[in-house]
Amino acid sequence: MRKSFAVAAASAVAGLTLLAGTPANAAPAHPAPAAATATVPDCVKASFWTPFFKGVEVTMENKCTTAQRVKPTFNYDLQNVPCYALQPGQVERFYKDVFMATQWKFAGLVSC
Repeated sequence: MRKSFAVAAASAVAGLTLLAGTPANAAPAHPAPAAATATVPDCVKASFWTPFFKGVEVTMENKCTTAQRVKPTFNYDLQNVPCYALQPGQVERFYKDVFMATQWKFAGLVSC
C-alpha cells in the first residue's frame, strides 16, 4: 500500500512539473541585459509591430544627413540581431519569429 501511494505521489509531482513547463506557461525568454551602447539621434525613426502575433518587426529609417549604424533592442534578449548601416534616406526592416510575440516590447534603437 505504501509503495503504491509513493508511486502515485511521484507520478503526480512529475505530471505537475511537466504541466508547468508547457509552452503556454513558459516565459518567452530571458530579460535583456542592460545595453552599454548609446541611443541613436532623433532623426533615425523606427516603428514596431508583431505581425500575426508570431514575430517582431522593426522598420528603421534614417532621416539624418549622415550615415547611422543602428541595432533594434527589445525587452527580452534576442540573439543574432544585426547592426544596420543606414545611409541618409535608407529604410531597412528587421523581422524575427519569436515565441509569444505579444509579450515582446520594442526598447529602441542603439548605435552599434
